[in-house]
Amino acid sequence: MLTLDKLINWRIDKKPPLMTKKFTFESYEQTRSFVNDLADLSEKTGYYPNLTFSQSQATVSIFTDEEELSANDFEFAYQTDKIADLYSEEMKSLS
Repeated sequence: MLTLDKLINWRIDKKPPLMTKKFTFESYEQTRSFVNDLADLSEKTGYYPNLTFSQSQATVSIFTDEEELSANDFEFAYQTDKIADLYSEEMKSLS
């Protein structure tokens, strides 16, 4: 089971139930690739967060119409972090 300590730097609000995180990338190409990978995850899971992005940043907001966030919300956040980690590793290997 996923625990909250596995989620790093997500802002979690209780009212309304919402999780938000900003991701920063080295280039527009990385930002766009991250957004595309997240879209693929959304298609696979049927779960669609709100996304905004610019040249080097993407913000992901996960919300629910329920009274509180669920395990599925936290799992999607965790999967989002795993995707972002791929770009962190890519940046490290380019250094």
